[in-house]
Amino acid sequence: MNTRGVRRDMTMTNAEKARYKMKMMCEKHGIEYPNKSSSQPPEKKQKAADDTWRSKCISKFDLKPVPDDDSFPAGSEDAWKRYYQKRVKVEKDDPRLVDNYDSDGNSIAKEEGEEELEDIIFSWTDYGMESRLEKLMAEGCKWQWTPQKPKLGWDSDCKLQSADYYAYVWSPFAIPVAIDLHHSWYGKVGWSYSTLNTDYNYLMLDFEDSDEGGKYVELCSFDDDVIKTSNLNKATVDKLRKFLYGSNTEQMKQQTVSDKNFLFLLFGSMGTTDEHFEDDEKDACLGWTWIPWQHDGMKEKLFELKAPEDDDENGVPPTSLEKYSPRRCSWLRYAILKAADSLGPVSKHYQPPPRKKSSPESDYGYGW
Repeated sequence: MNTRGVRRDMTMTNAEKARYKMKMMCEKHGIEYPNKSSSQPPEKKQKAADDTWRSKCISKFDLKPVPDDDSFPAGSEDAWKRYYQKRVKVEKDDPRLVDNYDSDGNSIAKEEGEEELEDIIFSWTDYGMESRLEKLMAEGCKWQWTPQKPKLGWDSDCKLQSADYYAYVWSPFAIPVAIDLHHSWYGKVGWSYSTLNTDYNYLMLDFEDSDEGGKYVELCSFDDDVIKTSNLNKATVDKLRKFLYGSNTEQMKQQTVSDKNFLFLLFGSMGTTDEHFEDDEKDACLGWTWIPWQHDGMKEKLFELKAPEDDDENGVPPTSLEKYSPRRCSWLRYAILKAADSLGPVSKHYQPPPRKKSSPESDYGYGW
């Protein structure tokens, strides 16, 4: 006697008995037992999955799965809804999408200063980013970013006096986060004075948080000759990378971008696409630049050390002191390379600006 079956029958409800008999019949005749855990047919379940905010975001913004991490949190529907609404709104203000022609194909008359603004946007987004910096990403991984219209100020001589750049960087993966970026520049020169201020700021946006408020964190700044870079360090780089990509492993760097190129892209998204990090658009100088051959004995020292003049560890060592021209290094380039642990044979000898003399007309202590 099969007592196991009797005990099972005695403890099962009528509904459970019916399902159990159905399952046994299906197994006996080789028929797949219908899964009763969901009342929706497979096609309706698929449609419901496709209608989620997460799936909408993945489809619309071409987001990829987080590499090698199936356990990474998918994100709540509320978070993806906030992400979708924010990104759609931001991308509507992308200055690259502005149409300069009317419905008849005629050029729309531009207001004063519009041509200069368009030149800056094109040079920043097309030449600086798309044609050069975005190619630093690993194959198959995109640098997803959305620039916003810069705010420009002009002096009485129609010379650029101030500029504010704004942009958002999005994860290329299905992670509902973004980094809000802002870079400001102000420069003015007179007969007996000169003023130069520039700073770079970021705000991490996690859409799991319903409150998008928060304060920008200053990454670095140059205020005349006062340089602040305490927040531009490896800890910040690691934090931003993990926030954007989900992890900061060496394998993830190979699948996305190196630390150095990550910072190149981050600052490029804020309007600074100059490969030397000396100027913004319209020759807006960013501040102090160390010039090795203007410092007593530095050129000779670097020559003796056989430091390649292009600041590349794998570059060609110099053979002629007379023809040797070691690469100059701005304060910003030095700070970026140091934060990425990528200082070269020349830049590792960088020197900050000396203090100013009492005379404001002296160029002592100025690299701009």
